[in-house]
Amino acid sequence: MKRSRWALAVFLAIFPIAARAQEGGAGKVPLTSSQKLGQRVFEQRCGICHAPARGGFVMYGPYLYKNLINGSEDAIKEMIRTGTNKMPGFKYGLQSAEIDAIVEYLKTVPKPAKTAEAGGGMVD
Repeated sequence: MKRSRWALAVFLAIFPIAARAQEGGAGKVPLTSSQKLGQRVFEQRCGICHAPARGGFVMYGPYLYKNLINGSEDAIKEMIRTGTNKMPGFKYGLQSAEIDAIVEYLKTVPKPAKTAEAGGGMVD
């Protein structure tokens, strides 16, 4: 019981940080309803691995932003559906509209000043 409470506390502490890390800054064009859905699903399903790592935590997947997505939308959607060697597929856990929304949201995420690399490293 104590272990599950600890896990819940860690979970609740990480997701607001991950959400803020991938949000657009002030003065940006507001997100559409599809992009807001994508942001919410990304935070729930993807942020744990694809948001910048915080102290004591490792970033498992690459940081995702619009330059990585633009022009590769179909390939990214298929990767989300089927997964990769290191990432589970979500074809049974997400609806097509949710996968589409994630991609639409990621097309709004700017490249960070320093891109977090999988494994916790930073690339200039």
